[in-house]
Amino acid sequence: AEELGGTGGTWWDFAAAFEGVAAGGRDLGFCLSMVAQAGLIRSISTYGTPDQQQYWIPRLLNGEVGATALTETTGGSDVTRIKSAATSAPDGTYRLTGHKDHITNGPAADLALILGRVPEAGKRDITLFLVDLHAQGVTRGAPEDMMGNRTSPTGPIALDDVRVESRNILGEIGGGVDLIYDTIALDRLLYGILAASYLDPMLDEILAYTQQRHAFRVPIGEHQYVQGRVTDAKFALESTRWVSYGALDALLQQRPEASLMCSVAKYHAGETLKLGTETALRVYGHLGYMEGPHTKALKDALGAVIAGGTAEMQRKNVFNQMRSLQHAA
Repeated sequence: AEELGGTGGTWWDFAAAFEGVAAGGRDLGFCLSMVAQAGLIRSISTYGTPDQQQYWIPRLLNGEVGATALTETTGGSDVTRIKSAATSAPDGTYRLTGHKDHITNGPAADLALILGRVPEAGKRDITLFLVDLHAQGVTRGAPEDMMGNRTSPTGPIALDDVRVESRNILGEIGGGVDLIYDTIALDRLLYGILAASYLDPMLDEILAYTQQRHAFRVPIGEHQYVQGRVTDAKFALESTRWVSYGALDALLQQRPEASLMCSVAKYHAGETLKLGTETALRVYGHLGYMEGPHTKALKDALGAVIAGGTAEMQRKNVFNQMRSLQHAA
């Protein structure tokens, strides 16, 4: 919204801009950090109080870095296993203690959406806290030494008796699971939009190379096996793009199949990035295997199979959503 410092555009406008950054910047890691930033902004703009929106969103739009911290040593996608917990203090605040691992933007973040428990709330206790990471008791770890996506700083966030005011609880106490799944849904479909846009210029370059490189007196693009590799990548790219558009529409319209569609988009994103970058390596041959842009792209792409939820987790969610939709029919 313009009153919060934005342009007044829609999420479709953001998707179009994101496509431009992905295609023009050619930096997958940076785009993964953008996904994390966008997910946090949407969470606050959708579920935050007017005061929360007015306090946090302008900061995120004006250069401060955000993170969503779910993952702990016990796991990532299974959010119900988290150990981080907050206890109420006599002054009406909460004291949050825990340790988050492998958090996208974690080492550089200024603020984070932290998933934690409020044990005194009973069985339904998982809650979302908006936390200023410059607060006393917060320690941001160093960036992890990852194989790829080094432009997406990823690392731990430690919380030691961090004071959080009750006004910085996002949603209701105990309502964190539903809200975080909605946040994750946007992240998942954005991976799909990213995959297609990131691979667009790469595939153009591959196609041009197939006309420049000759084998057996003709360009290698005249050989059907090479054509097969290039067209397989194109099929995957366009399928991922359009299923991601469908997922965004379903999410914005709050249709019942939105979660399922977002997982389909995320699954295809990882597989398409693997296929597209491997296609480049195979078509370029030994040149592709030499340390450089093609090997970097492949190493970055492999991270997208894990980040944002593994392929196996997407299958699990799709199957569960299929059953749920069938029972609701």
